[in-house]
Amino acid sequence: MIFDPNFIARLIPALIEGAEVTVELAILTFVICLVWGLVLALANSAQGPSSWIAGIYIQAVRNTPLLIQMYIIYFGFSMIGFGLSGFNSGLLALCIQNGGYVAEIYRGGLQSVSPRQYEAGRALGMRRSTLYRIVIIPQVVARIIPPMINQAISITKDTSQVAAIAVMDVMKVAQVWVESSANTYDVFLGVAVVYLVLTSAVSIAGRLFEHKLAFAQ
Repeated sequence: MIFDPNFIARLIPALIEGAEVTVELAILTFVICLVWGLVLALANSAQGPSSWIAGIYIQAVRNTPLLIQMYIIYFGFSMIGFGLSGFNSGLLALCIQNGGYVAEIYRGGLQSVSPRQYEAGRALGMRRSTLYRIVIIPQVVARIIPPMINQAISITKDTSQVAAIAVMDVMKVAQVWVESSANTYDVFLGVAVVYLVLTSAVSIAGRLFEHKLAFAQ
């Protein structure tokens, strides 16, 4: 028999418990990256040292593996006497890397706004902060929803890597069950279903928000 109903019945509650950690990590990462990515994008679009500092940061975090960043944070902080928990280390690494991707999404949105709108705002005597808050950012938000949905899905899947630093998310729960039962097929099929449900929920929520925003406009 490919599926063992009794085994599946015992596995599901454990995967749901792990999914709670996965969801928490994904939501925290996405919310933090919405703010951190915007800060990076604005710094990168400015002139002066902030631009090249933000550019170097974005390239560095996007071009190094997330798992390596997690190891550096998890073990590095312990070596200097400021050990972080696996959850906090994973959250920090997820925010550091995905902040770079979110910044690039914001940058694309900012570049899609006509330069004439920037010029019109300046001609009216608007401060930079006022111009961005009232004129630019609302347009950018409407245009970046689809790529942001994709990024949220990627973040949800990326959380699986925190299992490498002993965080009891869905993937770590699966590893424990595989080691104790040797039933690899059923366990990882269950994990695939859990991630499919989570990412589908993210996609549906994003589409609903997109339609709601379009209706409001």
